Amino acid sequence: MSKAEFKYENLGNGELQELIKQAFTCLGCGKCSGGCPMVYLFPEHFNPHKVLEKLVDNPTEALAAKDIWFCASCYKCNKKCPQGIELPEVFLKLRRIAIEQNGLENLKEVIDDLQDRIPFYNNFFRVCYHPEKIPLEKKEVDALFEKHVRELKLEQIPDDKGKVAIIGSGPAGLFAACGLRNKGYKVVVFESRQKAGGMLQLTIPEFRLESETVDHDIDLIKGLGIEIKTNVTIGKDVMFHELFDEGFQAVFIATGAHHCLHLNIEGENLPQVMSSLEFLEANKDGTCPDMKEKFVVIGGGNTAMEVATTAVKYGAKEVSVLYRRSKDEIPADINEIREVENSGAKIQYLVTPLRFIGEEKLTGIECIKMELGYPDLSGRRRPVPVKDSNFIIDADMAVVSIGEKPDLGYLPGEIMLNKEGTIAINPLTMETSMKGVFAGGDVILGSATVAEAVMAAGRAVDGIEKYLIEKEKSS
Repeated sequence: MSKAEFKYENLGNGELQELIKQAFTCLGCGKCSGGCPMVYLFPEHFNPHKVLEKLVDNPTEALAAKDIWFCASCYKCNKKCPQGIELPEVFLKLRRIAIEQNGLENLKEVIDDLQDRIPFYNNFFRVCYHPEKIPLEKKEVDALFEKHVRELKLEQIPDDKGKVAIIGSGPAGLFAACGLRNKGYKVVVFESRQKAGGMLQLTIPEFRLESETVDHDIDLIKGLGIEIKTNVTIGKDVMFHELFDEGFQAVFIATGAHHCLHLNIEGENLPQVMSSLEFLEANKDGTCPDMKEKFVVIGGGNTAMEVATTAVKYGAKEVSVLYRRSKDEIPADINEIREVENSGAKIQYLVTPLRFIGEEKLTGIECIKMELGYPDLSGRRRPVPVKDSNFIIDADMAVVSIGEKPDLGYLPGEIMLNKEGTIAINPLTMETSMKGVFAGGDVILGSATVAEAVMAAGRAVDGIEKYLIEKEKSS
């Protein structure tokens, strides 16, 4: 049936009908597929706008296929779609209907596919696929992975093609390490922390990703013959240039974005005022103080939303999010905002803090109302204070979540940075301005999703291999 012949009365009932109506508005332009991490990883299985096309033409076939299970909810597609279709939410709802009609067999097949492409597939699924929203109980998710719990050994693959250093053991670093190891390179990962895993290990709340799950996948990765050196800080314990002196022929930088931005206002040093990563890390390792009655988050990105929902989950009685622009400008993904609102937390728009109030402990925050002026360099309308609109809100715990940037002081001057403080790279090869040095993940993207980090690392693996092959030919 062509779109010209399409009649809404031909649709099914209820939620499926609404989803098909959304799919029908798709222009088929393909913008959603461009830059989609899961299209990059599974081009033979997944193409978002093709899934919508199939949903319109044959809903039964669409629900019976495994295509709808590949979306990893990074929301890049939604930001690119000229029709504003919220594809991740469409896929999430289709999954619920598909389970009711067809059970979990397609999902089991997709997990097999994830295992073939993503070394930390267990973590990836729990973080990116949001099984709690399908919803699947923890015991159901654990059961899906039972048959995959085994050791992986690749001793039969020699590591004589070259030696590559990976700085950082987060998703990008681990994915690149495994990709290079599978191609026959000797890989050593340097991690400044005591445990490997990056954000997977440090900040994703325990209710979403248990530490033992991260540890399990790290053990599997080590079983591939990859050496992970923890408690080693590049620029302190080992200088950057020493990596090449030690025989590494290429370096991949994947140290993430762990430096939180500050408001630089009065009272920010009070003990009850924390940065977003400090809060999430303390919550993860169990050292976070008890949740207070009145918890305030300052910021409008995905991390700020994560902090707010985590605070609610762990007992904060009243959670408020302060954002200085309007809802139209907030950078957080739609699903993250929705989750905050559904949790009972409140988002106050057009508000910015002026100072934290308290002597030895936080008691409140003086704020001022804002209005939107002309667009700034980001393209969003600039927030302008409203004269004499100061007010005070009660608060006994606050988290500042206005952005993170990489800490790159250890890099040599030959490596160029963007104005945002991220590493400048060739987007096709992921090579930096310094020969043989590549980068991926949050160090080039700022704060991004696990799926985006994986895609960048995959491109870097190809770029590194091409570089090393050409280097060998020319030597």
